[in-house]
Amino acid sequence: MSAQSDLSGPRLLTVLYADVHGYTGLVERDEAGTVARLARSLRLIRRLTGDYGGSVVNTAGDGLVAVFESVHQALHFALEMQQELSQDAAWTGGAEPIAYRIGISIGEVFAGDDGVYGHSVNLAARIQSFAAPGGVCITEAVYRLVRGHPDLILRSLGRKRLRNMTAPVEIYAVGLASAAAGPRAIPAAPPPAAGTLALPDASLAVLPLENLSGDPNDLHLCRGLAADLITSLSRFRHLMVIARHSAFLAAAEVASLREIGRRLGVRYLLAGSFRRVDSRIRITADLIEAETENTLWSERYDGAMAGILDIQDDIAATTAARVALRIEAAERRRLAEQTHPALYAYGLVLRGLELDFRFRPEANLHARRLFEQAQELDPLYGRSYAAMSRTFNVEWRYNWSSDPQAALDRALDLAKRAVECDGFDARGFSEMGLAHLYKKQHAEATSAYEHALALNPNDADLLAYTGDCLAYVRQGERAVRLIRRAMRLNPYHPDAYLWFLGDAYFHMGEYAEAIEALSRMRDGSEAHRLLAASHALLGQMDEARHHAREVMRVHPNFTIAHWRKVPPLQHPEDLELYVDALRMAGLR
Repeated sequence: MSAQSDLSGPRLLTVLYADVHGYTGLVERDEAGTVARLARSLRLIRRLTGDYGGSVVNTAGDGLVAVFESVHQALHFALEMQQELSQDAAWTGGAEPIAYRIGISIGEVFAGDDGVYGHSVNLAARIQSFAAPGGVCITEAVYRLVRGHPDLILRSLGRKRLRNMTAPVEIYAVGLASAAAGPRAIPAAPPPAAGTLALPDASLAVLPLENLSGDPNDLHLCRGLAADLITSLSRFRHLMVIARHSAFLAAAEVASLREIGRRLGVRYLLAGSFRRVDSRIRITADLIEAETENTLWSERYDGAMAGILDIQDDIAATTAARVALRIEAAERRRLAEQTHPALYAYGLVLRGLELDFRFRPEANLHARRLFEQAQELDPLYGRSYAAMSRTFNVEWRYNWSSDPQAALDRALDLAKRAVECDGFDARGFSEMGLAHLYKKQHAEATSAYEHALALNPNDADLLAYTGDCLAYVRQGERAVRLIRRAMRLNPYHPDAYLWFLGDAYFHMGEYAEAIEALSRMRDGSEAHRLLAASHALLGQMDEARHHAREVMRVHPNFTIAHWRKVPPLQHPEDLELYVDALRMAGLR
Protein backbone atom coordinates (compact mmCIF):
# COMPACT_ATOMS: atom_id res chain seq x y z
CA MET A 1 0.00 0.00 0.00
CA SER A 2 1.39 3.42 -0.89
CA ALA A 3 2.04 6.12 1.68
CA GLN A 4 -0.55 8.32 -0.04
CA SER A 5 -3.32 5.74 0.47
CA ASP A 6 -2.64 5.72 4.22
CA LEU A 7 -3.73 9.36 4.45
CA SER A 8 -7.27 10.56 5.12
CA GLY A 9 -8.70 13.86 4.02
CA PRO A 10 -8.45 16.53 3.02
CA ARG A 11 -10.37 18.29 5.83
CA LEU A 12 -10.68 21.98 6.54
CA LEU A 13 -9.07 22.47 9.97
CA THR A 14 -7.33 25.14 11.98
CA VAL A 15 -3.71 24.20 12.66
CA LEU A 16 -1.78 25.41 15.71
CA TYR A 17 2.00 25.01 15.77
CA ALA A 18 3.86 25.75 19.02
CA ASP A 19 7.62 25.78 19.50
CA VAL A 20 9.78 26.67 22.51
CA HIS A 21 11.79 29.86 22.09
CA GLY A 22 15.54 29.43 22.63
CA TYR A 23 15.24 25.78 23.59
CA THR A 24 18.82 24.85 22.66
CA GLY A 25 20.25 27.57 24.89
CA LEU A 26 17.95 26.60 27.76
CA VAL A 27 19.11 22.99 27.56
CA GLU A 28 22.74 24.03 27.35
CA ARG A 29 22.45 26.13 30.51
CA ASP A 30 20.27 23.72 32.54
CA GLU A 31 19.55 20.43 30.81
CA ALA A 32 17.78 18.55 33.61
CA GLY A 33 15.69 21.51 34.77
CA THR A 34 14.69 22.53 31.24
CA VAL A 35 13.64 19.01 30.26
CA ALA A 36 11.57 18.71 33.45
CA ARG A 37 9.84 22.05 32.85
CA LEU A 38 9.24 21.20 29.18
CA ALA A 39 7.69 17.84 30.08
CA ARG A 40 5.45 19.52 32.66
CA SER A 41 4.29 22.19 30.20
CA LEU A 42 3.64 19.67 27.43
CA ARG A 43 1.66 17.47 29.80
CA LEU A 44 -0.56 20.42 30.74
CA ILE A 45 -0.96 21.53 27.11
CA ARG A 46 -2.03 18.05 26.01
CA ARG A 47 -4.69 17.96 28.72
CA LEU A 48 -5.95 21.47 27.98
CA THR A 49 -6.12 21.08 24.20
CA GLY A 50 -9.04 18.67 24.40
CA ASP A 51 -10.83 20.88 26.92
CA TYR A 52 -10.78 23.71 24.38
CA GLY A 53 -12.09 21.54 21.53
CA GLY A 54 -8.84 20.50 19.84
CA SER A 55 -6.48 17.55 19.70
CA VAL A 56 -2.69 17.25 19.73
CA VAL A 57 -1.67 15.32 16.62
CA ASN A 58 2.10 15.47 16.87
CA THR A 59 4.85 16.31 19.34
CA ALA A 60 8.52 16.31 18.47
CA GLY A 61 11.21 17.56 20.82
CA ASP A 62 10.21 21.01 22.01
CA GLY A 63 7.27 21.55 19.64
CA LEU A 64 3.74 20.34 19.05
CA VAL A 65 0.99 20.46 16.44
CA ALA A 66 -2.71 20.60 17.33
CA VAL A 67 -5.81 20.86 15.16
CA PHE A 68 -9.20 22.44 15.88
CA GLU A 69 -12.54 22.39 14.09
CA SER A 70 -13.06 26.07 14.97
CA VAL A 71 -10.60 28.89 14.35
CA HIS A 72 -12.08 30.77 17.31
CA GLN A 73 -11.48 27.82 19.65
CA ALA A 74 -7.90 27.50 18.41
CA LEU A 75 -7.15 31.16 19.03
CA HIS A 76 -8.92 31.13 22.39
CA PHE A 77 -6.82 28.14 23.44
CA ALA A 78 -3.58 29.73 22.19
CA LEU A 79 -4.13 32.92 24.17
CA GLU A 80 -5.17 31.06 27.33
CA MET A 81 -2.19 28.73 27.00
CA GLN A 82 0.24 31.63 26.65
CA GLN A 83 -1.26 33.44 29.63
CA GLU A 84 -1.09 30.25 31.69
CA LEU A 85 2.58 29.66 30.87
CA SER A 86 3.53 33.31 31.42
CA GLN A 87 2.04 33.17 34.93
CA ASP A 88 4.09 30.05 35.53
CA ALA A 89 7.27 32.15 35.53
CA ALA A 90 6.63 33.43 39.06
CA TRP A 91 6.72 29.91 40.48
CA THR A 92 9.84 28.44 38.84
CA GLY A 93 12.21 29.38 41.65
CA GLY A 94 14.35 31.67 39.49
CA ALA A 95 14.82 29.14 36.68
CA GLU A 96 14.41 30.40 33.13
CA PRO A 97 10.77 29.94 32.13
CA ILE A 98 9.57 27.97 29.12
CA ALA A 99 8.18 30.40 26.51
CA TYR A 100 6.39 29.13 23.41
CA ARG A 101 5.87 30.91 20.11
CA ILE A 102 2.62 29.95 18.37
CA GLY A 103 1.52 30.11 14.74
CA ILE A 104 -2.07 29.49 13.61
CA SER A 105 -3.30 28.88 10.07
CA ILE A 106 -6.45 27.48 8.48
CA GLY A 107 -6.73 25.24 5.44
CA GLU A 108 -7.17 21.72 4.15
CA VAL A 109 -4.99 19.07 5.78
CA PHE A 110 -4.39 15.35 5.37
CA ALA A 111 -4.13 13.06 8.40
CA GLY A 112 -1.81 10.09 8.75
CA ASP A 113 -0.73 7.74 11.52
CA ASP A 114 2.01 10.08 12.72
CA GLY A 115 0.45 13.52 12.27
CA VAL A 116 -1.11 15.92 9.79
CA TYR A 117 0.27 17.21 6.51
CA GLY A 118 -0.38 19.97 4.04
CA HIS A 119 0.43 23.56 3.16
CA SER A 120 -1.50 24.87 6.18
CA VAL A 121 0.70 22.84 8.56
CA ASN A 122 3.86 24.22 6.94
CA LEU A 123 2.45 27.73 7.08
CA ALA A 124 1.69 27.55 10.82
CA ALA A 125 5.21 26.22 11.46
CA ARG A 126 6.82 29.05 9.49
CA ILE A 127 4.85 31.97 10.92
CA GLN A 128 5.39 30.97 14.57
CA SER A 129 9.01 32.11 14.23
CA PHE A 130 7.75 35.71 13.82
CA ALA A 131 5.87 35.61 17.15
CA ALA A 132 7.43 37.13 20.23
CA PRO A 133 8.27 34.64 23.00
CA GLY A 134 4.92 33.99 24.65
CA GLY A 135 3.14 35.43 21.60
CA VAL A 136 0.76 34.28 18.87
CA CYS A 137 0.85 34.94 15.12
CA ILE A 138 -1.91 34.18 12.60
CA THR A 139 -2.24 34.12 8.83
CA GLU A 140 -4.33 36.53 6.80
CA ALA A 141 -7.04 33.87 6.34
CA VAL A 142 -7.37 33.52 10.11
CA TYR A 143 -7.30 37.31 10.50
CA ARG A 144 -10.33 37.70 8.21
CA LEU A 145 -12.33 35.30 10.39
CA VAL A 146 -11.52 36.88 13.78
CA ARG A 147 -10.96 40.58 13.01
CA GLY A 148 -14.33 41.69 14.38
CA HIS A 149 -13.73 40.27 17.86
CA PRO A 150 -13.81 43.13 20.41
CA ASP A 151 -11.41 41.46 22.87
CA LEU A 152 -8.57 41.02 20.36
CA ILE A 153 -5.74 43.34 19.38
CA LEU A 154 -4.57 42.44 15.86
CA ARG A 155 -1.39 44.03 14.51
CA SER A 156 0.01 43.45 11.03
CA LEU A 157 3.69 42.51 10.90
CA GLY A 158 3.71 43.07 7.14
CA ARG A 159 4.20 40.67 4.26
CA LYS A 160 7.00 38.19 4.97
CA ARG A 161 8.88 35.77 2.77
CA LEU A 162 8.82 32.29 4.28
CA ARG A 163 11.32 29.53 3.72
CA ASN A 164 10.49 27.30 0.71
CA MET A 165 7.36 29.33 -0.14
CA THR A 166 7.22 31.37 -3.33
CA ALA A 167 4.74 34.12 -2.43
CA PRO A 168 5.11 36.46 0.57
CA VAL A 169 2.53 36.03 3.34
CA GLU A 170 0.97 38.72 5.54
CA ILE A 171 1.29 37.86 9.22
CA TYR A 172 -0.61 39.30 12.19
CA ALA A 173 0.36 39.33 15.86
CA VAL A 174 -2.52 38.75 18.29
CA GLY A 175 -3.04 40.03 21.82
CA LEU A 176 -5.91 40.37 24.28
CA ALA A 177 -7.37 43.83 24.81
CA SER A 178 -8.17 42.84 28.41
CA ALA A 179 -4.94 40.96 29.17
CA ALA A 180 -4.32 42.87 32.38
CA ALA A 181 -7.92 43.09 33.51
CA GLY A 182 -8.06 39.72 35.22
CA PRO A 183 -11.05 37.41 35.39
CA ARG A 184 -14.53 38.52 34.45
CA ALA A 185 -16.29 39.83 37.51
CA ILE A 186 -19.66 38.61 38.69
CA PRO A 187 -22.19 41.41 38.12
CA ALA A 188 -22.11 43.64 41.16
CA ALA A 189 -24.97 44.80 43.32
CA PRO A 190 -25.34 48.58 43.67
CA PRO A 191 -23.01 49.77 46.45
CA PRO A 192 -24.64 50.62 49.77
CA ALA A 193 -25.22 54.29 50.39
CA ALA A 194 -22.40 55.97 52.29
CA GLY A 195 -23.00 56.27 55.97
CA THR A 196 -25.93 53.83 56.09
CA LEU A 197 -23.97 50.94 57.62
CA ALA A 198 -22.91 50.67 61.24
CA LEU A 199 -19.18 50.27 61.73
CA PRO A 200 -18.28 47.43 64.09
CA ASP A 201 -15.01 48.03 65.92
CA ALA A 202 -13.39 44.91 64.46
CA SER A 203 -14.37 45.35 60.79
CA LEU A 204 -11.88 45.11 57.95
CA ALA A 205 -11.55 45.02 54.16
CA VAL A 206 -8.45 43.63 52.44
CA LEU A 207 -7.63 45.43 49.19
CA PRO A 208 -5.77 43.80 46.28
CA LEU A 209 -2.02 44.30 46.51
CA GLU A 210 -0.59 46.90 44.15
CA ASN A 211 1.56 45.22 41.51
CA LEU A 212 4.93 47.00 41.47
CA SER A 213 6.71 44.29 39.49
CA GLY A 214 5.96 45.84 36.12
CA ASP A 215 4.80 42.42 34.91
CA PRO A 216 1.04 42.03 34.34
CA ASN A 217 1.45 38.28 34.81
CA ASP A 218 2.00 38.92 38.53
CA LEU A 219 -1.53 40.30 38.87
CA HIS A 220 -2.84 36.82 39.70
CA LEU A 221 -0.37 36.74 42.59
CA CYS A 222 -1.50 40.14 43.90
CA ARG A 223 -5.15 39.11 43.83
CA GLY A 224 -4.48 35.60 45.09
CA LEU A 225 -2.43 36.74 48.08
CA ALA A 226 -5.10 39.26 49.07
CA ALA A 227 -7.84 36.64 48.71
CA ASP A 228 -5.90 34.22 50.92
CA LEU A 229 -5.45 36.93 53.54
CA ILE A 230 -9.23 37.44 53.51
CA THR A 231 -9.74 33.71 54.08
CA SER A 232 -7.19 33.63 56.89
CA LEU A 233 -8.65 36.68 58.64
CA SER A 234 -12.28 35.61 58.26
CA ARG A 235 -11.51 32.59 60.44
CA PHE A 236 -11.27 34.91 63.45
CA ARG A 237 -14.74 34.68 64.95
CA HIS A 238 -14.87 38.25 66.27
CA LEU A 239 -13.53 39.95 63.13
CA MET A 240 -15.89 41.05 60.35
CA VAL A 241 -14.01 40.76 57.03
CA ILE A 242 -15.56 41.93 53.76
CA ALA A 243 -15.62 39.31 50.99
CA ARG A 244 -13.07 39.40 48.18
CA HIS A 245 -15.56 40.30 45.45
CA SER A 246 -16.85 43.43 47.18
CA ALA A 247 -13.44 44.57 48.44
CA PHE A 248 -11.86 44.28 44.99
CA LEU A 249 -14.76 45.99 43.21
CA ALA A 250 -14.84 48.89 45.66
CA ALA A 251 -11.07 49.36 45.30
CA ALA A 252 -11.43 49.42 41.51
CA GLU A 253 -14.29 51.94 41.53
CA VAL A 254 -13.18 54.41 44.22
CA ALA A 255 -9.83 56.19 44.66
CA SER A 256 -10.30 57.50 48.21
CA LEU A 257 -9.57 55.12 51.09
CA ARG A 258 -12.15 56.97 53.18
CA GLU A 259 -14.83 56.38 50.54
CA ILE A 260 -13.88 52.70 50.19
CA GLY A 261 -14.32 52.30 53.95
CA ARG A 262 -17.70 54.05 53.85
CA ARG A 263 -18.97 52.01 50.90
CA LEU A 264 -17.97 48.73 52.51
CA GLY A 265 -18.99 49.78 56.01
CA VAL A 266 -15.67 48.96 57.69
CA ARG A 267 -13.41 50.70 60.16
CA TYR A 268 -10.07 49.39 58.85
CA LEU A 269 -8.44 48.66 55.50
CA LEU A 270 -5.47 46.38 54.85
CA ALA A 271 -3.56 47.58 51.80
CA GLY A 272 -0.13 46.80 50.42
CA SER A 273 2.09 46.17 47.45
CA PHE A 274 3.95 43.31 45.80
CA ARG A 275 7.21 43.41 43.88
CA ARG A 276 9.01 40.42 42.35
CA VAL A 277 12.43 40.25 40.70
CA ASP A 278 13.04 36.67 39.57
CA SER A 279 12.55 34.61 42.75
CA ARG A 280 13.02 37.52 45.20
CA ILE A 281 9.94 39.31 46.52
CA ARG A 282 9.08 42.36 48.57
CA ILE A 283 5.63 42.68 50.15
CA THR A 284 4.45 45.72 52.08
CA ALA A 285 1.41 45.70 54.34
CA ASP A 286 -0.36 48.75 55.79
CA LEU A 287 -3.23 48.67 58.27
CA ILE A 288 -5.20 51.90 57.77
CA GLU A 289 -8.04 53.52 59.70
CA ALA A 290 -10.40 54.22 56.80
CA GLU A 291 -12.14 57.38 58.04
CA THR A 292 -8.92 59.26 58.90
CA GLU A 293 -6.71 57.45 56.34
CA ASN A 294 -4.07 57.18 59.08
CA THR A 295 -1.68 54.23 58.92
CA LEU A 296 -1.79 52.30 62.20
CA TRP A 297 0.81 49.68 61.32
CA SER A 298 3.17 49.17 58.42
CA GLU A 299 5.61 46.39 57.65
CA ARG A 300 7.92 45.45 54.79
CA TYR A 301 8.80 41.83 54.07
CA ASP A 302 11.79 40.89 51.91
CA GLY A 303 12.49 37.30 51.00
CA ALA A 304 12.25 34.52 48.46
CA MET A 305 9.10 33.19 46.81
CA ALA A 306 9.59 30.05 48.88
CA GLY A 307 8.76 32.05 52.03
CA ILE A 308 5.60 33.69 50.72
CA LEU A 309 3.21 31.59 52.81
CA ASP A 310 5.05 32.39 56.04
CA ILE A 311 4.74 36.09 55.15
CA GLN A 312 0.98 35.64 54.67
CA ASP A 313 0.65 34.03 58.09
CA ASP A 314 2.56 36.85 59.77
CA ILE A 315 0.47 39.57 58.10
CA ALA A 316 -2.78 37.83 59.10
CA ALA A 317 -1.74 37.30 62.73
CA THR A 318 -0.35 40.83 63.15
CA THR A 319 -3.41 42.43 61.54
CA ALA A 320 -5.74 40.50 63.84
CA ALA A 321 -3.74 41.56 66.89
CA ARG A 322 -3.61 45.22 65.80
CA VAL A 323 -7.39 45.31 65.43
CA ALA A 324 -7.46 44.38 69.14
CA LEU A 325 -8.84 40.95 68.41
CA ARG A 326 -8.92 38.13 70.92
CA ILE A 327 -7.42 35.11 69.16
CA GLU A 328 -9.13 32.01 70.46
CA ALA A 329 -7.26 28.89 71.50
CA ALA A 330 -8.61 26.85 68.59
CA GLU A 331 -7.35 29.41 66.09
CA ARG A 332 -3.93 29.56 67.76
CA ARG A 333 -3.75 25.78 67.51
CA ARG A 334 -4.71 25.86 63.83
CA LEU A 335 -2.02 28.43 63.08
CA ALA A 336 0.57 26.38 64.93
CA GLU A 337 -0.36 23.06 63.32
CA GLN A 338 -0.91 24.08 59.71
CA THR A 339 1.61 22.95 57.12
CA HIS A 340 2.39 24.75 53.90
CA PRO A 341 2.14 23.08 50.49
CA ALA A 342 4.86 22.81 47.89
CA LEU A 343 5.31 26.31 46.47
CA TYR A 344 4.65 25.35 42.85
CA ALA A 345 1.48 23.49 43.87
CA TYR A 346 0.28 26.62 45.67
CA GLY A 347 0.90 28.65 42.51
CA LEU A 348 -1.12 26.19 40.43
CA VAL A 349 -4.06 26.47 42.83
CA LEU A 350 -3.95 30.29 42.79
CA ARG A 351 -4.00 30.27 38.99
CA GLY A 352 -6.86 27.78 38.93
CA LEU A 353 -8.92 29.85 41.35
CA GLU A 354 -8.55 32.88 39.05
CA LEU A 355 -10.35 30.86 36.37
CA ASP A 356 -13.26 30.06 38.73
CA PHE A 357 -14.74 33.52 38.21
CA ARG A 358 -15.31 33.04 34.48
CA PHE A 359 -18.14 30.48 34.85
CA ARG A 360 -17.46 28.90 31.45
CA PRO A 361 -17.10 25.16 30.84
CA GLU A 362 -13.64 25.37 29.24
CA ALA A 363 -12.36 27.60 32.07
CA ASN A 364 -13.75 25.10 34.59
CA LEU A 365 -11.87 22.26 32.88
CA HIS A 366 -8.73 24.40 32.61
CA ALA A 367 -8.82 25.04 36.36
CA ARG A 368 -9.32 21.33 36.99
CA ARG A 369 -6.14 20.52 35.04
CA LEU A 370 -4.16 22.91 37.24
CA PHE A 371 -5.56 21.35 40.41
CA GLU A 372 -4.65 17.90 39.06
CA GLN A 373 -1.06 19.04 38.59
CA ALA A 374 -1.01 20.47 42.11
CA GLN A 375 -2.09 17.09 43.49
CA GLU A 376 0.62 15.32 41.51
CA LEU A 377 3.23 17.64 43.02
CA ASP A 378 1.84 17.58 46.57
CA PRO A 379 -0.59 14.70 47.19
CA LEU A 380 -1.35 15.94 50.73
CA TYR A 381 -2.34 19.49 49.72
CA GLY A 382 -5.96 19.57 50.89
CA ARG A 383 -6.88 22.82 49.21
CA SER A 384 -6.19 21.40 45.75
CA TYR A 385 -8.78 18.67 46.37
CA ALA A 386 -11.36 21.17 47.69
CA ALA A 387 -10.82 23.40 44.66
CA MET A 388 -11.11 20.45 42.28
CA SER A 389 -14.26 19.29 44.08
CA ARG A 390 -15.74 22.69 43.32
CA THR A 391 -15.16 22.23 39.58
CA PHE A 392 -17.36 19.11 39.67
CA ASN A 393 -20.02 20.83 41.78
CA VAL A 394 -20.02 23.74 39.30
CA GLU A 395 -20.19 21.30 36.39
CA TRP A 396 -23.26 19.71 37.96
CA ARG A 397 -24.87 23.02 38.90
CA TYR A 398 -24.59 24.49 35.39
CA ASN A 399 -25.58 21.22 33.68
CA TRP A 400 -22.25 20.91 31.82
CA SER A 401 -21.87 17.22 32.61
CA SER A 402 -23.05 14.33 30.46
CA ASP A 403 -23.24 12.27 33.68
CA PRO A 404 -24.52 14.58 36.45
CA GLN A 405 -24.61 11.87 39.11
CA ALA A 406 -20.99 10.94 38.43
CA ALA A 407 -20.02 14.62 38.75
CA LEU A 408 -21.62 14.84 42.20
CA ASP A 409 -20.01 11.56 43.26
CA ARG A 410 -16.60 12.85 42.19
CA ALA A 411 -17.18 16.18 43.96
CA LEU A 412 -18.00 14.34 47.17
CA ASP A 413 -14.99 12.02 46.95
CA LEU A 414 -12.63 14.96 46.40
CA ALA A 415 -14.17 16.95 49.25
CA LYS A 416 -13.68 14.00 51.60
CA ARG A 417 -10.06 13.77 50.48
CA ALA A 418 -9.62 17.51 51.13
CA VAL A 419 -10.89 17.08 54.68
CA GLU A 420 -8.60 14.09 55.24
CA CYS A 421 -5.61 16.19 54.18
CA ASP A 422 -6.56 19.36 56.07
CA GLY A 423 -9.28 19.18 58.68
CA PHE A 424 -8.86 22.88 59.50
CA ASP A 425 -9.83 24.16 56.03
CA ALA A 426 -13.52 25.04 55.74
CA ARG A 427 -13.46 24.80 51.94
CA GLY A 428 -13.43 21.00 51.91
CA PHE A 429 -16.42 20.80 54.27
CA SER A 430 -18.28 23.43 52.21
CA GLU A 431 -17.90 21.48 48.96
CA MET A 432 -18.87 18.31 50.82
CA GLY A 433 -22.04 20.01 52.03
CA LEU A 434 -23.02 21.10 48.52
CA ALA A 435 -22.50 17.64 47.03
CA HIS A 436 -24.44 15.97 49.86
CA LEU A 437 -27.28 18.48 49.49
CA TYR A 438 -27.81 17.85 45.79
CA LYS A 439 -27.58 14.13 46.38
CA LYS A 440 -30.45 14.84 48.84
CA GLN A 441 -28.47 13.56 51.82
CA HIS A 442 -29.76 16.28 54.11
CA ALA A 443 -28.31 15.29 57.48
CA GLU A 444 -24.85 14.89 55.99
CA ALA A 445 -25.17 18.20 54.13
CA THR A 446 -26.16 20.24 57.19
CA SER A 447 -23.46 18.57 59.29
CA ALA A 448 -20.77 19.42 56.72
CA TYR A 449 -21.92 23.04 56.45
CA GLU A 450 -22.05 23.45 60.25
CA HIS A 451 -18.50 22.12 60.50
CA ALA A 452 -17.38 24.55 57.79
CA LEU A 453 -19.00 27.49 59.61
CA ALA A 454 -17.31 26.51 62.85
CA LEU A 455 -13.96 26.75 61.05
CA ASN A 456 -14.71 29.95 59.12
CA PRO A 457 -17.71 31.81 60.54
CA ASN A 458 -17.26 34.96 58.45
CA ASP A 459 -16.91 33.61 54.92
CA ALA A 460 -19.71 35.31 52.97
CA ASP A 461 -20.14 32.64 50.30
CA LEU A 462 -20.12 29.90 52.93
CA LEU A 463 -22.81 31.73 54.93
CA ALA A 464 -24.96 32.13 51.81
CA TYR A 465 -24.62 28.50 50.73
CA THR A 466 -25.31 27.28 54.26
CA GLY A 467 -28.45 29.40 54.29
CA ASP A 468 -29.47 27.86 50.97
CA CYS A 469 -29.07 24.39 52.47
CA LEU A 470 -31.07 25.25 55.59
CA ALA A 471 -33.95 26.59 53.48
CA TYR A 472 -34.50 23.07 52.13
CA VAL A 473 -34.73 21.47 55.59
CA ARG A 474 -37.30 23.85 57.12
CA GLN A 475 -34.80 26.05 58.97
CA GLY A 476 -35.94 29.15 57.10
CA GLU A 477 -35.51 31.77 59.81
CA ARG A 478 -31.89 30.86 60.40
CA ALA A 479 -31.36 30.61 56.64
CA VAL A 480 -32.53 34.21 56.22
CA ARG A 481 -30.25 35.41 59.04
CA LEU A 482 -27.20 33.74 57.50
CA ILE A 483 -27.93 35.00 53.98
CA ARG A 484 -28.45 38.56 55.22
CA ARG A 485 -25.15 38.38 57.10
CA ALA A 486 -23.51 37.18 53.89
CA MET A 487 -24.91 40.26 52.14
CA ARG A 488 -23.44 42.48 54.86
CA LEU A 489 -20.02 40.88 54.42
CA ASN A 490 -20.32 41.04 50.62
CA PRO A 491 -22.18 44.30 49.82
CA TYR A 492 -21.56 43.83 46.08
CA HIS A 493 -23.00 40.34 46.36
CA PRO A 494 -23.84 38.20 43.31
CA ASP A 495 -27.42 37.48 42.28
CA ALA A 496 -27.18 34.03 43.82
CA TYR A 497 -27.52 35.54 47.31
CA LEU A 498 -30.86 37.11 46.36
CA TRP A 499 -32.01 33.86 44.80
CA PHE A 500 -31.12 31.99 48.00
CA LEU A 501 -33.00 34.61 50.03
CA GLY A 502 -36.08 34.41 47.81
CA ASP A 503 -35.99 30.61 47.97
CA ALA A 504 -35.80 30.69 51.77
CA TYR A 505 -38.77 33.06 52.03
CA PHE A 506 -40.77 30.94 49.57
CA HIS A 507 -40.34 27.75 51.58
CA MET A 508 -41.30 29.68 54.74
CA GLY A 509 -44.58 30.63 53.03
CA GLU A 510 -43.65 34.34 52.89
CA TYR A 511 -44.36 34.79 49.19
CA ALA A 512 -44.44 38.60 49.09
CA GLU A 513 -40.97 38.72 50.68
CA ALA A 514 -39.77 36.12 48.17
CA ILE A 515 -41.01 38.29 45.29
CA GLU A 516 -39.33 41.38 46.73
CA ALA A 517 -35.96 39.62 47.06
CA LEU A 518 -36.09 37.99 43.63
CA SER A 519 -37.12 41.25 41.95
CA ARG A 520 -33.81 42.81 43.02
CA MET A 521 -31.74 40.38 40.93
CA ARG A 522 -29.87 42.12 38.11
CA ASP A 523 -30.28 39.08 35.86
CA GLY A 524 -33.69 37.67 36.68
CA SER A 525 -33.66 34.85 34.14
CA GLU A 526 -33.34 32.16 36.83
CA ALA A 527 -35.90 33.82 39.14
CA HIS A 528 -38.96 33.25 36.96
CA ARG A 529 -39.82 29.79 38.35
CA LEU A 530 -39.99 31.01 41.94
CA LEU A 531 -41.72 34.23 40.89
CA ALA A 532 -44.37 32.29 38.95
CA ALA A 533 -45.01 30.00 41.93
CA SER A 534 -45.04 32.87 44.47
CA HIS A 535 -47.52 34.98 42.49
CA ALA A 536 -49.73 31.91 41.91
CA LEU A 537 -49.89 31.14 45.64
CA LEU A 538 -50.84 34.78 46.30
CA GLY A 539 -53.64 34.52 43.73
CA GLN A 540 -51.94 37.02 41.40
CA MET A 541 -52.54 34.96 38.29
CA ASP A 542 -51.69 37.54 35.61
CA GLU A 543 -48.22 37.98 37.10
CA ALA A 544 -47.87 34.22 37.62
CA ARG A 545 -48.68 33.48 33.96
CA HIS A 546 -46.28 36.22 32.82
CA HIS A 547 -43.39 34.60 34.69
CA ALA A 548 -44.43 31.15 33.45
CA ARG A 549 -44.10 32.44 29.88
CA GLU A 550 -40.68 33.83 30.77
CA VAL A 551 -39.64 30.42 32.11
CA MET A 552 -40.45 28.88 28.73
CA ARG A 553 -38.69 31.68 26.87
CA VAL A 554 -35.47 31.24 28.87
CA HIS A 555 -35.73 27.42 29.08
CA PRO A 556 -37.78 26.17 26.10
CA ASN A 557 -37.29 22.54 27.19
CA PHE A 558 -38.60 23.10 30.72
CA THR A 559 -40.97 20.43 32.03
CA ILE A 560 -42.33 19.95 35.52
CA ALA A 561 -41.56 16.23 35.26
CA HIS A 562 -37.85 17.06 34.97
CA TRP A 563 -37.81 20.03 37.34
CA ARG A 564 -39.40 18.19 40.25
CA LYS A 565 -36.20 16.10 40.47
CA VAL A 566 -34.00 19.17 41.03
CA PRO A 567 -34.91 21.04 44.27
CA PRO A 568 -33.30 19.12 47.16
CA LEU A 569 -36.25 19.58 49.51
CA GLN A 570 -36.25 17.27 52.52
CA HIS A 571 -40.04 17.01 52.88
CA PRO A 572 -42.10 15.69 49.93
CA GLU A 573 -45.07 17.92 50.77
CA ASP A 574 -42.87 21.02 50.30
CA LEU A 575 -41.97 19.82 46.82
CA GLU A 576 -45.62 19.11 45.97
CA LEU A 577 -46.62 22.64 47.04
CA TYR A 578 -43.95 24.10 44.74
CA VAL A 579 -44.93 21.86 41.81
CA ASP A 580 -48.66 22.59 42.25
CA ALA A 581 -47.93 26.32 42.23
CA LEU A 582 -45.99 25.99 38.96
CA ARG A 583 -48.96 24.15 37.44
CA MET A 584 -51.31 26.88 38.66
CA ALA A 585 -49.12 29.39 36.81
CA GLY A 586 -49.58 27.42 33.60
CA LEU A 587 -46.39 25.37 33.41
CA ARG A 588 -46.56 21.72 32.43
